[in-house]
Amino acid sequence: MRNLRNIWRCMVLAMLACVAVCPVFSQSKQDSKTALEEDLAELTMEETLLQPEVPAKQKGYIKSYMLREAKALQKMGYKVETMRQGEVVIASIPCGKLFLPNDTVLMPSAAKELSNFLPYFRTLGKFKVILAVHSDDTGSESYLYGLTEKRVLALYEYFDTHATQTETLMGYPLGPAEPLKPNTSIANRDGNRRVEIFIVPGPTLIAEAKARRL
Repeated sequence: MRNLRNIWRCMVLAMLACVAVCPVFSQSKQDSKTALEEDLAELTMEETLLQPEVPAKQKGYIKSYMLREAKALQKMGYKVETMRQGEVVIASIPCGKLFLPNDTVLMPSAAKELSNFLPYFRTLGKFKVILAVHSDDTGSESYLYGLTEKRVLALYEYFDTHATQTETLMGYPLGPAEPLKPNTSIANRDGNRRVEIFIVPGPTLIAEAKARRL
């Protein structure tokens, strides 16, 4: 899909830039940073969603934990699904609740929708958050990918400004590539224009699951 690696590479560079200028950053860490940047820039969204893998002994705890998160988000009014047999939670927000038509600047009211996801950034490594922005098919392919790319950046800027940390935040502009329904009506197009927020259990949560078994 167009621009996915470029947008993710931009985010990797932004997230790691502050580390690069840190005066106590050793050469070995600098080399690790460069290697990490190169690795992350090559990941597809599908590959990103598979990591980290949850060990078999921790799957029960993780699934129960993520089920509670899914129910909590559902009570807040989000459309919620799960994947990886319940390990990953997906909350969907219509783009109309975040952006004006064809606009790439978040509306003031968007904070009401997005602020509920700030807790997922409080503990470093507990969750990985992936943003996927979709459009309908109204417009050229280049326009639609450009639109979703700019909307990903707007969302990233919101979380970077308001979250405790965003080291585990990733974004993918998907344009019209993954419609929920055929773009044959106003209602269908409206449903296809959406932001999906994937909540993935991170290494800190997996370590918590391991500790509970001791």
